[in-house]
Amino acid sequence: MRTLDDLLNECDLHLLALQEAMARCPPTLTVDDFATRNPDLVAALDQFAYRFTKLQDVMSVQLFRRFALDVLHEPVESMPVIDILNLLERYRYLPSALRWQEIREIRNQITHEYRLDPNELIVTLKIAFSMVGEMSGVIAALKK
Repeated sequence: MRTLDDLLNECDLHLLALQEAMARCPPTLTVDDFATRNPDLVAALDQFAYRFTKLQDVMSVQLFRRFALDVLHEPVESMPVIDILNLLERYRYLPSALRWQEIREIRNQITHEYRLDPNELIVTLKIAFSMVGEMSGVIAALKK
């Protein structure tokens, strides 16, 4: 298993790439943005989708478990992720285990965005953009 510092550094890189991708998107996405293929927007949204997925995955699968082991000294080696989420919520490192599951659901929707019509995609991306700040806040709490 990777070190806590290594995982936090990876999360910081994903956050930076997410912020860069968001900066390259229009402030408000519209259906017209998806009516014609704008290569710059496609690249920015692809980068966003990839990094959002990677960040959410590394946090859920590796970072939270490593943090619980190293900092909280909890025996979580074989615990399901939901139990680790509840543990982090109890210690107030995660605002809400339920909210984290919602972030996971948005991650799944972004991963399969080709199934969404443009209106659904716009709503999903707006939600995901706001979740980047939430994930950043969780990482900041884990660093304290």
